[in-house]
Amino acid sequence: MKYLSILIFFLFPGFLFGQDTSLSLDECLQMALSNNENLKNSFLEENVSKMTSREYLSVGFPQIQFETGLKYNFEIQKSLIDISKFMPGVPEGTEQEVSFGQKYDGIMDLGINQMIFNGSYFVGLAASKTLIELSEKQTVRAKVDIIESVRKAYYVVLNTKERLSLVNSNLDRIESLLNDTKILYENGFVEKLDVDRIKVSFNNLNAEKIKAERLYDLSLSVLKFQIGFPVNNKLSVKGSIEDVILSVNDYDIQSFDYSDRIEHSILNTNKRLKSYELKNNRSQFLPQIYANLNYGFNTSSSEYDLFFNSNRWKKYGTVGLQVIVPIFDGLNKRSKINRSKIVIQQVENQIKFLERSIDLQINQNYIELKNAIESLNISKDNLVLANEVYSVSEKKYKEGIGSNLEVLDSNNALKTAQTNYYNAYYQAIISKINLEKTLGILN
Repeated sequence: MKYLSILIFFLFPGFLFGQDTSLSLDECLQMALSNNENLKNSFLEENVSKMTSREYLSVGFPQIQFETGLKYNFEIQKSLIDISKFMPGVPEGTEQEVSFGQKYDGIMDLGINQMIFNGSYFVGLAASKTLIELSEKQTVRAKVDIIESVRKAYYVVLNTKERLSLVNSNLDRIESLLNDTKILYENGFVEKLDVDRIKVSFNNLNAEKIKAERLYDLSLSVLKFQIGFPVNNKLSVKGSIEDVILSVNDYDIQSFDYSDRIEHSILNTNKRLKSYELKNNRSQFLPQIYANLNYGFNTSSSEYDLFFNSNRWKKYGTVGLQVIVPIFDGLNKRSKINRSKIVIQQVENQIKFLERSIDLQINQNYIELKNAIESLNISKDNLVLANEVYSVSEKKYKEGIGSNLEVLDSNNALKTAQTNYYNAYYQAIISKINLEKTLGILN
């Protein structure tokens, strides 16, 4: 049923969006990962990297091209030659204008070029695979960021939902107390001041309810934005903030490995890319070898009608080997090598700084979670006590041995205890999310 609901959710979103949609955390995460534009661009960037790799790979295959063309020489190039060298008896220095061409030229040429050895090409092949790996890791980092944002937004909704429920509950309780006090006042058992005190608390709770409703709507809008849900459609969330199990014993920070953090993995991959750049610059000192083959036909004619005569097309063919040996380039390659070495050192420094930052983050987040759980336990005990105090105060007031002022004080203390409890629960959840992200297990 779970997978069926997810399937219906993605195949028929209009069906669900036409009514009040209720989503769990997992469903919100699935929707966010499907709708987030930045994540979509990350997947597209992976495809760009793959196409770039294939593009570079094609350089190593034979490059074959066919060329053909027709040319009309409307003004044939002419030269002056000394015809005395070709015609005995003609005085030396006698010049004659001669044309070395005809009005029509044609060519059909098939050329094949094949790279035999180029050091940069083989380094580039390895680098292109690493580039794909880097783009995939960038996608993983985008997913982690989305998961963090959605989880926090989801629990904000649950927290504001619980607070709104508490306000409504307190409002009902005070309203009931107000009605009872009015009856007592009408019968002469209490003063009008007692009614007014409760009325003030009732009005304050009404104002608090309006603020809580607005805050709840705002938190839902943020969640809708995070998961790509239509802003104008109705949305509710499933579950309760108390469904989250909190324990510091679930995390073994001693076994943490830096490679678990996607940021650390990305930097190491980037370092490998910079190493390939260094290898590529060094490979520029190696010779390059290419083979080529050309075969075709050409023709020329003074008459257009003779141009298409197959007997006038003459064959030609060449085969060759080209070797390019670098000798001196003004120390350009040496400067590029030194620059690549410096860039690698920069990345290594970034890795070391990230590792130190991660160590600090783990300690901070672990302590924050531990403190948050301890505060939560205290808040939970206070909530139990506040409930007991209010129950006793209310009972005493109804029996006529207590004042409504005592009831109002105990009610305010109960509201404070409730607010502190759910705020502490929410803060513990946020600390849990932060620690999981720091440990690289949020995904």
